[in-house]
Amino acid sequence: MRIAETVCMTVAQGICTVIEAPCGLGKTIASLMGIALSLRRNLIRRALWLTRTNDESDKVIEEARRLKNCGGLLRGLSLRGKSSSCPLLRGVNEELSYLACRALRDESLCPYLDQERVDHCADRLSYEHDLATSVEVVQAAIKDKCCPVAVMRRLMRNSNVIALTYPYIFNCRVYRAYFKFLRLHDTTAIIDEAHNIMDSVIEYESKVLGVSTLYDSIDELSIRRAELASPLEDLINAFKGFANNDLSRGVDISREEILKIISRRFKDPFDYLERLREVALEVIKTRALKGLTIRCPTYSTYAFLEKALNVDYDYIIWLHLDAEGELCIEARPLTYDFKQVASKFHGVVLMSGTLSPIRTIIKVLNLKAENSKVIKYVRPKYGHVVFVVDRMISTSLKDRSEHLYKAIAYKLKAIRDSTEGGLGVFVPSYGILRALEAASLKELLRGLTFVEERGSPSISVFERFKNYVEAGADATLVSVIGGRLAEGIDISSRLMPVAVIVGLPMPEPTAYNLKKVEKLRTLGFEKPHRVVFIEPAMRKVVQAVGRLIRSPLDRAVVILMDKRYSESLIKKYMPKWLSYELHTFDNPLCLLQEALSSLKPEVYQEKRNDEGEA
Repeated sequence: MRIAETVCMTVAQGICTVIEAPCGLGKTIASLMGIALSLRRNLIRRALWLTRTNDESDKVIEEARRLKNCGGLLRGLSLRGKSSSCPLLRGVNEELSYLACRALRDESLCPYLDQERVDHCADRLSYEHDLATSVEVVQAAIKDKCCPVAVMRRLMRNSNVIALTYPYIFNCRVYRAYFKFLRLHDTTAIIDEAHNIMDSVIEYESKVLGVSTLYDSIDELSIRRAELASPLEDLINAFKGFANNDLSRGVDISREEILKIISRRFKDPFDYLERLREVALEVIKTRALKGLTIRCPTYSTYAFLEKALNVDYDYIIWLHLDAEGELCIEARPLTYDFKQVASKFHGVVLMSGTLSPIRTIIKVLNLKAENSKVIKYVRPKYGHVVFVVDRMISTSLKDRSEHLYKAIAYKLKAIRDSTEGGLGVFVPSYGILRALEAASLKELLRGLTFVEERGSPSISVFERFKNYVEAGADATLVSVIGGRLAEGIDISSRLMPVAVIVGLPMPEPTAYNLKKVEKLRTLGFEKPHRVVFIEPAMRKVVQAVGRLIRSPLDRAVVILMDKRYSESLIKKYMPKWLSYELHTFDNPLCLLQEALSSLKPEVYQEKRNDEGEA
């Protein structure tokens, strides 16, 4: 009730509210109650609910359906973009799918663009459902042989609750496509999993170009307009020259250097940019009309150069190696003024279970503390974690070696041998994950081991792990901290009573991060190093811990395998709602069995209560 009343108050006063409360508490349905109350009082016209993923957006609509006492007050849907809904363009990059769609529309060649069918499908869905998930809309539209995106836009007209992913608001291109005609001054925004918002927005505003894509673009241009390929060859040679330096931290490249390289062949670099765009649109149109796979390296090159040649002082252009070791160049903003987006709405609610320290979040988002309301769930404590710090290990850059990875692998083997059922292992990066695999981690661990692979469907990996644990087998789930398995999935301590967090997932001191520290210092941050390095690391740790604590009765043991964890670090960044105790040992196995046995009576009591209710 307190959350519902706070959301309603946020709408009434048109302010920004930050809510930190545990996962599984019911923040979603409580906030929907507050939105329903605001709509009943005519305080707003609609609410936009922003989430990280399409699945999370669908869950918002499913939760809204549970408010049956609203008497049909809530009407709305969850949205999906063309890349995940269009039968012709599914899986295509969102920008390319938009351009391909426009080409098909202009030539009247899209078999799904029949306005009469769109209207009929939308009217039927409105009649059958006050609230429809994006999956239901897509299925209905394809059955009626009409465009799912057009049906969604049609349903938006009469919706007062719309669940959607971050890019709809924070990606300027997507925003203009959907909301340029929609007034937001009478709309409230609910931003779920708000601890991700700054990283997500910076990701949307960034453009990355791999050298392999440049080569593909040169091949594409040599067939159509060969004179446009020469500047790209010059760029590759220049990048390779920079790459002769140490790229462990990346190399900062100025906008002027890129302009100078292009100017050797074309007097006006922006005229060159326009010509690239013309070729790219021609390629996309041709492929769309012929029914070919929509891909265009030249458009990727154009999109990067368009961003790089128009950046301001808040951006950095830097050359570095990506996670796969490929040379790439990136234009990336150092900061983002969230206040510009918040000012469009009549009230904004930021929600998450892991926002501590909240005052820093407010400052990073450029929100004024005096105009923001903060509520935190504090009592009674939610769940319980026994933290065990292994002070014999450090994964800092200077300590990493083949010997270290072997030592970690054998420690994990000992923990696995001492644990029954499900075990979780969270590592800082895919690089360290590969190093542990090279140290024979899979072969050492007893039972079955499920490893999250980059680009693989994480849900299916988790489901296989879950099925084996529930069948009574010993299984280990290995994931990267900050990945889908460490943030977006409910695991619970029933499936995973023990988890090991290998290392402190500190961002590396790249050229980008170091420049970001300088930028925050100029903005008045007293400890910018903490904001850039320590806080993101601890937030990822808390998210990983949060996968195990999904109810007040969840109990777990978490081994923090890095001596850099300290009592002050845990105390400062663990959310206030979490009950925990902290121990530091040279050998965590000494405490593991004792900690597990201390949790068994409470788990048994929980099971007995469940049986009694049944």
